[in-house]
Amino acid sequence: MRIIAALALAAAGSVSVSIAQSDDQALTVTAEQSGDGVVRLIVTTDHLSEATLTLTATLVNMDSSVKLPLVTELKGAGKRGLCVLTPHDRSTNWKYHYHYVWKYGTRGGVPDPDAVYRLPYPASEHHKLMQGHRGAFSHQAGSINENAYDFEMPIGNTVCASRGGVVIGVRQDSDVGGPSEAFNLSDNYVIIRHGDGTYAEYIHLRKRGALVALGDTVDAGQPIGLAGVTGHTTGPHVHFEVYRLTDQPGGVERESLSVKMLTKHGVCDELTEGIVY
Repeated sequence: MRIIAALALAAAGSVSVSIAQSDDQALTVTAEQSGDGVVRLIVTTDHLSEATLTLTATLVNMDSSVKLPLVTELKGAGKRGLCVLTPHDRSTNWKYHYHYVWKYGTRGGVPDPDAVYRLPYPASEHHKLMQGHRGAFSHQAGSINENAYDFEMPIGNTVCASRGGVVIGVRQDSDVGGPSEAFNLSDNYVIIRHGDGTYAEYIHLRKRGALVALGDTVDAGQPIGLAGVTGHTTGPHVHFEVYRLTDQPGGVERESLSVKMLTKHGVCDELTEGIVY
């Protein structure tokens, strides 16, 4: 669900930047230009600590310090350099155009076939599954959310970790949401990396609804957030999904994973939409 793209265009003496899908500013790439025309592309990460970034560029009369396109895995929050662009011949015009996409997490996850996940709320509670695998609203077959679950849940209810791991993404500053895709990147969330390199995302949390911080180690069943109605949603619920990142012919892609869930009915390979669990 978390895929961000951006582009920028610059020419000698002037810089203009255009950002696409920029509501979630967890990661940004900016250009720092010196007086001699040297440009440094800098990546800054905020409320995430693991991401995979793909950077491409079209250069006119410029050279890059690294081979492009660049695919790099980022770990830890903060600012770091990506590459340096240098005019080849300063006596003539130069320009550059760069584009980047990024996804939460890094590659290499191998799902544990024996892993069993808890429902993402306290064991004493029961909630209706309002959208399941291949759901018609936003979990269509073949999409990056194909195997996600949406559990109906009142605003403020506790969201719990379905499996233990390390928190690598937290957002809690948004207070907007609605049924339009215009809200796709307006949700609050917690993202957790598991020991097998897969990730779970818990989305649509309320503003200031995170109960954990980047780098925290959490246990299965531990409270991690409060349910809300932020982002692309028709009503209050928590979106839960497990995924991994893999190398595909078109680049780094996200794979939605089907996982075993522990319910009052026992361990289920797939939950049924419309049922209260």
